[in-house]
Amino acid sequence: MTLFLASVRNPDEAETALGAGADIIDLKEPGNGALGALDPDMIGGCVARVAGRAPVSATIGDLPMQAEIIRDAVRATASLGVDYVKLGLFPEGDAGRCLDLLEMEARTTRLILIVFADAWPGFDAVSEAARIGASGVMLDTRRKDAGALLDHLTIDVLAGFVATAKARGLHVGLAGSLRATHVPSLLPLQPDIIGFRGALCRDGARDAALDTDACQAIRLLMPRCTQSFIKPGLAA
Repeated sequence: MTLFLASVRNPDEAETALGAGADIIDLKEPGNGALGALDPDMIGGCVARVAGRAPVSATIGDLPMQAEIIRDAVRATASLGVDYVKLGLFPEGDAGRCLDLLEMEARTTRLILIVFADAWPGFDAVSEAARIGASGVMLDTRRKDAGALLDHLTIDVLAGFVATAKARGLHVGLAGSLRATHVPSLLPLQPDIIGFRGALCRDGARDAALDTDACQAIRLLMPRCTQSFIKPGLAA
């Protein structure tokens, strides 16, 4: 089954998303870039508001691919009580050394590696995610003004990505300026999650507040499921 991930920026938005039936609450500040991070107090407030009603993920921000900076940000974010920590594999910098250093972190932190459809890394991100013991991978878009995921990659490419990630034992998600009209094309690929931000907001603007009707419209398009996205055996 495919889970509905809602990206939110504060506790009130988290409550709106939960009320609409979101399966995963994703913490992100859309005004700070593709993977803009919330400040620690806001993350803590969101985790407290969710109170275990759904898994919570949080991004570390659009950080340079410098190993110690990435590792420290992962540790700091994980310490705030989220279930998953998301980090982008930006093409600039030394992603290889970052991943090597994160192999130790992946033993105690559920890592989700974000691959950008419009800024593809120069290595096999799925194989690297499996090598370091990450929990999953997610396709997204880096530039939110340059089209949605399906404007950059074909359905066949997306299907191959999903199948390859699942074959390596990884959770796999799809996101990137997705709208309600994209859902019927993506569900047959059977990703573990489909993530939304702009489609859940007033007038479809990702910087606007979440809109209850928009959230419920997406929920109606997604299958209801009871499976847990959380892998057992790891610390939150």
